[in-house]
Amino acid sequence: MKKALILLLLGALSVKAQIGGGTAFQFLNTVPSARVAGLGGNAIANPEADLNFALQNPALLRDTMHGQFTTSGVDYMSDILFADVAYARHYDSVGTFYAQLLFMDYGDFDRANEIGQRQGTFTAQDYSFNFGYSYELDSNWSFGAKLAVIGSQYDTYNSWGMAMDAGVTYRIPSKRIVIAFLAKNMGYQFDPYTNVRENLPFEMQIAFSNKFKYAPFRWQITYDNLQQWDLRYRDPNAATVNQFTGEVDDNFPSVWNNLLRHLSLAVEFAPTKSLNAQVGYRFRRRQELNLNTRRTNAGFSGGVGFKISKFHINYSFTLFHIADGANNLTITTNFESFKRKKDGPPKN
Repeated sequence: MKKALILLLLGALSVKAQIGGGTAFQFLNTVPSARVAGLGGNAIANPEADLNFALQNPALLRDTMHGQFTTSGVDYMSDILFADVAYARHYDSVGTFYAQLLFMDYGDFDRANEIGQRQGTFTAQDYSFNFGYSYELDSNWSFGAKLAVIGSQYDTYNSWGMAMDAGVTYRIPSKRIVIAFLAKNMGYQFDPYTNVRENLPFEMQIAFSNKFKYAPFRWQITYDNLQQWDLRYRDPNAATVNQFTGEVDDNFPSVWNNLLRHLSLAVEFAPTKSLNAQVGYRFRRRQELNLNTRRTNAGFSGGVGFKISKFHINYSFTLFHIADGANNLTITTNFESFKRKKDGPPKN
């Protein structure tokens, strides 16, 4: 499966038609955080003071995240490893910043010539250095941006570029409502893999979340890929022929099916700051990865998190296909909490 994946990645250099296969640096859309992955991979409107949410939407970054450190590891499909580390710091009258390093390792591959003789091995990696900033205008509005320096090495092919995310959030504290807008992966491939320069996986999202007044639940609905209305594709294997008329029906998805492909739903249960649980559902993921021959759980994800001493630990599992899924593990702490121990009890 690794060989098939790397061939897909390299073959995408010449693919232009399909979303998800016509741009470079697709790993930018992979989510390392267990808490975010448990919410379906989209959590751009969750206002909790968790740096992992700000890594998805820089407008969520704020002063209460000062000193937070987080690291995640993902056991991805076919033993692909994905990891990140991030740290946030706030400066009065300036704003809040974070730095993040992401790394994806696809493992070792057998090198062979045209007649199948093995000639050693090669590796493939993607990486990104991210720097985020956020400024809170008032209790309602906040703005944020992220700058990423991106690179990849696939055998003898390599490339690098730069990308930027820009986000804005509007909060209504009395109603526990957050509305967020995010434009992600705006940038340029400075050094292409070949002599053909590719686009980055640009995407626009809008999300709405609300927390119940008398119950510890926050739900979110996200509408993604605003920049492209039609996310459907014609599957030649799905075509059927009417045995009486001979007419061919390609079973092309309906307009309503296309509308739902843009939607992601998520719910988080957080009765205390030390315990949380998530569940998410992405309709498009289920449509594209489900099987016609049997019912699967593709499109669903779930996770749980708890606090031990000064560390928050989150785990999630994402169902991509009946063959495999992804396990995410995240550990988050605040370095400032260790400093307060010397000065006295932490402030509430």
